[in-house]
Amino acid sequence: MPTFLTLRVDKILEVREGLQRMQLEDESKAYALTAVIGFIEVGDHVLVNTTAVELGLGTGGWHVVHSIQSRTERQALNGGRVLKARYLSEQLEVDPHISDRTDLVGARILLCVLHSHFGAVSVALKSPNLGYLMTDQAGLPLRLSDVVANLERRDLLKCTATAGQAFGGDLEAVSIASAAASLLDHGCSQIILAAGPGHVGTASILGFSGMELAGHASVLVALGAQVGLCVRASSADGRQRHQGISHHNRTILRAIPVSIEVPIPIGDDTSWISENGHRPFPIEPADISTAIADSDMTILTMGRPIEEDPMACAHVGAAAAWMRTPRNEH
Repeated sequence: MPTFLTLRVDKILEVREGLQRMQLEDESKAYALTAVIGFIEVGDHVLVNTTAVELGLGTGGWHVVHSIQSRTERQALNGGRVLKARYLSEQLEVDPHISDRTDLVGARILLCVLHSHFGAVSVALKSPNLGYLMTDQAGLPLRLSDVVANLERRDLLKCTATAGQAFGGDLEAVSIASAAASLLDHGCSQIILAAGPGHVGTASILGFSGMELAGHASVLVALGAQVGLCVRASSADGRQRHQGISHHNRTILRAIPVSIEVPIPIGDDTSWISENGHRPFPIEPADISTAIADSDMTILTMGRPIEEDPMACAHVGAAAAWMRTPRNEH
């Protein structure tokens, strides 16, 4: 069961849209989602969930504010008729975008296994028509993402949409399909679909968050979108299952019953893509390392700067180049 502590807020460290970060009286750190909790002030006593930090999970050492103990009421910050984080005490109301579209023709959608890959592709792409579709398979609050915040500061994202139980996007949506439709409605013909921070893996073949992409691909293709998969590959990961081409790619592809495109650096082996029933798209990769350096952003993948992993950069760069390719060349 979760563990909690009540602590006083000693310092506000950061305030940005939807998020506050703070230092507590014991010098630990916490973040609060203002859409859920409201705004916190120095001196407030807050109840924080300490579970992830105690377990040593990938939260960066941050507790999560559950409630403000020194206040008995909170002014509602949201409006809408649909609940997200449903049936939790933190459930919140949102107003979803309602689209009249019946298909997704005209959308090019890149599926990314890792949140960091979404960031790297976005930096390299520099598209004025780029939308981010965040799923609910990992972290639910979009405003927790430093990647999103940094891309928005640099005008590298036109619009964000949060689907399912995920929340906090410019557009709220009930499903993956309606999220993609909402982005199209707002001029985003290029869309990157990825979970938020907090990808989970279990060292088993089927037990990883990215497995969701197989189902999403089927729906998106059926509705007329052009779909590609960003290949997860690494020359720096110490885990055997992720060295070279990660097993995640093969597992996802063999579970997709329709054919999609898989961008791959020119000269790389493509047989594993064809053998799983999909279409290799050999292409010269975009220069991910230079793009990230020019952006003055830090993008970590599995705790490492992505530019320290040449194989990861090459395959993510191929995905970025695929996104740039005119549709009639496919």
